[in-house]
Amino acid sequence: MLQQHRRNAGLKQTDVVTNLGWRKTRISLIETGRVRLDPGEATELADLYRLSRADRTSLLELTELAGMRSLADELGWVTAHVFRKTTATILEESGQSPRQIADQLGHAQTTTTMDDYVGRRARNPEAARHLEQALRDIHEQGRQTPEGPAI
Repeated sequence: MLQQHRRNAGLKQTDVVTNLGWRKTRISLIETGRVRLDPGEATELADLYRLSRADRTSLLELTELAGMRSLADELGWVTAHVFRKTTATILEESGQSPRQIADQLGHAQTTTTMDDYVGRRARNPEAARHLEQALRDIHEQGRQTPEGPAI
């Protein structure tokens, strides 16, 4: 949508770079909906692309919606590395050998697995209980019915 509006305004990405001082890659990401805009940036873009009132309103509404925190934002800390560490921990606790864990993770060297994914052997059962309870509480909060009138 935005790419077409830019073209309708007779602009190339390099023109946007010159006018707004943004990187070309950022413009591409914005136009394909892969990066968020703040309301000020959306207004600048709407002005430069000469958007109609209706299109400007739509862009600003979408910008506002995109700015709202979502479950994905709450889980931003979850990365592939976190999943790999979790996998390694589960396998180690189930009695798998370092070689078996390394094979599952695709490591040629078991030292990589042990140093980066399994880590120290020291355990803290009390800390584990606290973490487990905190995660259980978070999970239960997500299952509670919200208060207030049904919509």
